[in-house]
Amino acid sequence: MVPVATAAPPSVFARRTTHPSSVSGSMLTVKKFYANMMLETRDNPVFTFPYEVWFSNQPGAPWGLGIDHREPGQRVFGPPNAPSGAVQWYSNPIWIRSLQLGATEFNANYSSMVMANLNDMSADLTFYADPSVSTSSGRMDVTLCQGMGFISATYTGLTPVLDSSILVRTLVQVDWSLPGAQKYRLVLENDSVWALYAFPGLLSLPLQLQVVNNGHIEATAPFSGLIQLVKLSNATTGFAAAEAVYDSAAGSWCKSVYVSGSVSGNTGSYQLNYQRQGSGTSELLMFALPHHIQSFEATTAAQVQSAVQMYSPTKGIMTAVVADQWRLVETGLPTNIGWLPVKSSGSAVFSAASLNRLSAVAKYELQQDFANVTNQATMYFSGKALAKYAFMCLTMSEVLKDINLTRQCQIKLKAAFARFATNTQQNPLVYETSWKGVISSAVYTTGDPNADFGSGYYNDHHYGYFIEAAAIIAYLEQKHFSTTGSWLNANKAWVNSLVRDVANPSSSDPYFPVFRSFDWFHGHSWAKGLFPSWDGKDEESSSEDYNFAYAMKLWGNVVKDAAMEARGNLMLGIMKRSMNNYMLLSTGNTNHPANFVGNKLSGILFENKVDHTTYFGNLPQYIQGVHMLPLTAISPYIRSSTFVKQEWDVYFAGKTGNIDDGWKGILYANYAIYNPTSSYNFFNSSSWQNKWLDGGASRLWYMAFAGALGGAS
Repeated sequence: MVPVATAAPPSVFARRTTHPSSVSGSMLTVKKFYANMMLETRDNPVFTFPYEVWFSNQPGAPWGLGIDHREPGQRVFGPPNAPSGAVQWYSNPIWIRSLQLGATEFNANYSSMVMANLNDMSADLTFYADPSVSTSSGRMDVTLCQGMGFISATYTGLTPVLDSSILVRTLVQVDWSLPGAQKYRLVLENDSVWALYAFPGLLSLPLQLQVVNNGHIEATAPFSGLIQLVKLSNATTGFAAAEAVYDSAAGSWCKSVYVSGSVSGNTGSYQLNYQRQGSGTSELLMFALPHHIQSFEATTAAQVQSAVQMYSPTKGIMTAVVADQWRLVETGLPTNIGWLPVKSSGSAVFSAASLNRLSAVAKYELQQDFANVTNQATMYFSGKALAKYAFMCLTMSEVLKDINLTRQCQIKLKAAFARFATNTQQNPLVYETSWKGVISSAVYTTGDPNADFGSGYYNDHHYGYFIEAAAIIAYLEQKHFSTTGSWLNANKAWVNSLVRDVANPSSSDPYFPVFRSFDWFHGHSWAKGLFPSWDGKDEESSSEDYNFAYAMKLWGNVVKDAAMEARGNLMLGIMKRSMNNYMLLSTGNTNHPANFVGNKLSGILFENKVDHTTYFGNLPQYIQGVHMLPLTAISPYIRSSTFVKQEWDVYFAGKTGNIDDGWKGILYANYAIYNPTSSYNFFNSSSWQNKWLDGGASRLWYMAFAGALGGAS
């Protein structure tokens, strides 16, 4: 993909060459699925989907790579939620050592594990028996890839060991037609059946395994070559068809993955390109999530192996695909959605009375002190306020078509924005070179990793608010006030740095990692940064995720960066599909347990757990609302009217009377996606109270939003 830029971030960002975290600064991809293996004790699980693996390094535990796969019957469920009656959460157990790959030479006192080649969807692990003696021999190499079908380990001069805390009932060597290779079948005491494939190197003896005890299996001699493990079944019968697929695919393993993509009109395509290694002749066996299966183009769809399916921890059933490249297509990209919401049928009409009302509201809200309101201690709340005023200015231009009001608004907005573009806000941004990112300086001045919502530790940076505010300023400037592009040229590098921090598309940009937040395998971003977690990465707000992609699309449009705009549209198309599979739970959703779907939302979606809550409270308006805000033209594209109606009926129909703060405005603005007239009438009511607006919202924009969807005719 084409880089946004390759120059250093502007010097207005002070440089920091150290980071408060104790993790090696050479590891640049903290938001990726393997991050737990970098952080603190390094033994928290990594969820490759469908498997769970972890670095087993704790005292008393065997040293090596722990492996497990969890079935739905192992899930633990929380208490029922009101008013839906659905369970609040469900979770999968962790650290159950179904099997573990190790070696007799491993010893926690002197063995070590090193990570390398940390890419978007893959990472290399090397387990050294004793690196002070040798790093070329006495090692076990493992590559983790998202969706990998085999757990593959390349041994060099080690005596392989298999450990199991579930215990092994039987170990049987199976006749196999592949010359020189060995195959074993293991039945564990929970009735799960696993297969082990071994491919000795040219100078190695064949792998011969012996049971030392029912929790420990050893090879009879040192081995150099490839060992692969798969779970065939959770029952001792009925796996013949799946085993045949695995048999034909064994010997090949995933080394790395790269993403490519393109957009033509309103159709986008993207490819997951797998680098295959090994002696096998088959293309790679990988597992696809439900949203992948739905969007495969014909060639890839023909390579789906429906006989091989496994449960993922939190995203439904995964299905095997035997292919070195996945081609996925998203149609109906939001190329027709720009600054204002697009009505599903016909054009929105604002009556004369509604325009007069909007004009009065605009004049009233224009009196606010933009500079003071946006001068807040966190980039998050500052950005929300800037975006609020930007959408007010946009409404004055595009709905009211009042150039005088637009000019007044634009002047105040540009002045407020300048504080951040000159980096003179309360907690200026810095560019730090350890993890290569633009972060809040608050983490340095306070020593608190959670300062500014964890910005310094790479939690969600929420830069979408600043980017969309900048896009609106540039758009209005070009349309009404200056054709020279002076404002855009003066601020472009600053805004581009925020885009690059979150979604740099190219490894040719040396100043930022590639797609720090967006996960092309899962189809959405992860918010958690440099914080270890038993349950993996998580996302609390789907809407602030797609708000970034929407902001990037708008910014790409005004700076005439067609590649950026296309990427934004493609990411939005992917998010629409993934979020409506895993986060926005319409009736009939089968990717979560039936007793959870009634929540209508995931709440906080972890890799290993789903918890219908927020990090700041459990009220329904918080949980549902944080997946609504901010309401923009892209919201109806992601959130269907059918879903909005279902959610409203469960939580808010006849139940908003006791909500008396800014969440009330968010709920009614979102309701416009289903019933724009009722939404508009709420904001136009004579009993309106300004306390029903949160810090990122204006009454003017909410009325324009509902009106553009047909509520003000």
